[in-house]
Amino acid sequence: MKPFTPFPSVSLVRLCSLLGSISVAISLSCGSGLTGDTNNIEIRALNVALAEKAPEWNVQYLDTYSILLGQNGKPVIFFFEPDGEHLSEQGYLRWSNAVLIPYIKAKGVTCAGMVGDSITRRTYVVLVDNGTRAATWDDLLGIKAYNEGVDGETSQDVINRLDSVIQPDIDCYFLMIGNNDLHAGIRIEQIIANVETIVRTIQARTGKPVVVQAVMPLLQ
Repeated sequence: MKPFTPFPSVSLVRLCSLLGSISVAISLSCGSGLTGDTNNIEIRALNVALAEKAPEWNVQYLDTYSILLGQNGKPVIFFFEPDGEHLSEQGYLRWSNAVLIPYIKAKGVTCAGMVGDSITRRTYVVLVDNGTRAATWDDLLGIKAYNEGVDGETSQDVINRLDSVIQPDIDCYFLMIGNNDLHAGIRIEQIIANVETIVRTIQARTGKPVVVQAVMPLLQ
């Protein structure tokens, strides 16, 4: 009787190659793939640059990246929508309760301007009043707030609409921008220059503080 030989027509080298390809495919399909990791590396690099520039711009920098990570240093899945980029209800509550509300209470903020892209805009995923109504930033923060997030916006887009962003009763602006810039391949140096323009324009025209928030991680 001949000994049993699995995959008789496949050489050992070819088998190892096939197994390696399968391993890579499984890794990519499970959301821990190379694209997401690379994007988060870029996001962290942008956040480091923002944190370093904050004192020069005379602004407060808030770490809104780390609050969405678990003990293993990876983004926590239930903080995100299935697309791996936008926040779930739990993500918005985490953002508000861990970072924004403590800052607002400490500084006595009474009216907030929430400036950014779709991450800022989509508070409607949070339900209030026993699940009968989509939340606003007023609900999440406990103060009057303007939702000035626009889907798909880059830092240049925010510059282009600053006239509509500035409101007379806002006493603190919370800015989170840069995610779509990175998606579009815009260099970090240019993003930093644009954020500085946003910050200095708001400061000069309103005299109100600006808080720069870290760009949030991607799940995928």
